Amino acid sequence: MEILISDLVNNIKESFDSTKVVSVDTVYEKIEDSNDLKLVVFMNSILYDDINIIYTKLIFIVSEDKYKITKNYFTYLYDINCEYVRLGFEDMEEFKSKLKNVFEKTKFGDNIKILSEFIKSPAVLVNEWLSENDVSDLSVTGFKYEPKIKIMPCKSLFFSFAINLSNEQSVDLEISKYRKTSYIFKFKILDNYETVEQENLNNLVQVVGDTLKNKIK
Repeated sequence: MEILISDLVNNIKESFDSTKVVSVDTVYEKIEDSNDLKLVVFMNSILYDDINIIYTKLIFIVSEDKYKITKNYFTYLYDINCEYVRLGFEDMEEFKSKLKNVFEKTKFGDNIKILSEFIKSPAVLVNEWLSENDVSDLSVTGFKYEPKIKIMPCKSLFFSFAINLSNEQSVDLEISKYRKTSYIFKFKILDNYETVEQENLNNLVQVVGDTLKNKIK
């Protein structure tokens, strides 16, 4: 069954309207040694019902004239380490069903899940850590996910946060993948930078709390 790009994109945007996702953006990319193109759909902060995914992107193979898809499958970003999953479909209804299932069943990797869970209530989580670690003179009053760039290649992917503190200081935090085996936490505190490297994001709250505890004066 022929599926037009216009119908595909409209369907995605209708399924994830402004009440469910912060932004849906598209870009076309060339494919080496092929007349086809990649259609990449970037999705930032998908949040509705019990679904909360900080970021992913969908990739389709489409005709050079940008009229229809040429391969009956889509690929989605499964985790931050540029790991993807491919799913086939025969028509628009099957595509909608499979895409819905990805989000409802949270079929993503550990690190996307950790970040997605974290942004539900980051200030509460960090404040709990501070309290449990005997920090009584400092708390987080605001912790907001602020994506700087909507469209970016996976290898350059990073996540930006703005942190407001009870002492009226503000801290910028950027989390990015470094090579294949680690993640970088880059804090900007006043005019100084503090960098922490971790193998994964399992200790996300601890890294943030510990940095605030030891570096905020």
